[in-house]
Amino acid sequence: MGNKVILRVGDMEKETILTEIISTQSLPDYKAADVLWTTLTNAVKITKEDGKSIPEHDLQKLESLKEKFSEDEIKRLLKDQSVDSLVFLDPPLETVLTDTEGTVDEVSIMRAIGTLRSSRDSDPKDAFINLVRVLDIICARGLKERPVPFDKEILSLTRKILYLLCILTVSKLP
Repeated sequence: MGNKVILRVGDMEKETILTEIISTQSLPDYKAADVLWTTLTNAVKITKEDGKSIPEHDLQKLESLKEKFSEDEIKRLLKDQSVDSLVFLDPPLETVLTDTEGTVDEVSIMRAIGTLRSSRDSDPKDAFINLVRVLDIICARGLKERPVPFDKEILSLTRKILYLLCILTVSKLP
């Protein structure tokens, strides 16, 4: 082994995740959002709660972050200007994310965005869950593949929010 520095597995994981997060700074918004979403889901996969793995489904894993973050951390995230800009987008985000073919559940999008808007102060954990759902919808839709006039703004805001979520998640890694 010689003079090599040996890091614990957790340190390596944190270092790798931080490197991935930092690497997104030079990427275009759509690529950065993809990398940050993947990085966030990977970071959440390695978090543990009371010695047991968190749920297997990615969205459930991400929603479980509400238990890792303090209420103050969630409130700060929800009050960030990028979250405000995304949920109060003009035209409204729900009109941009829904389509006429009915391929996306319009009611759930409208409900998630409405709850996010209305419960940021009264129920921050519920608002946080809905923020995660909205980000999931944005990332799943692959807005970069179906260009609409507001994609660039949506992806830029999504990128900023995912960056904040990634940094906060890494701070909670063991």
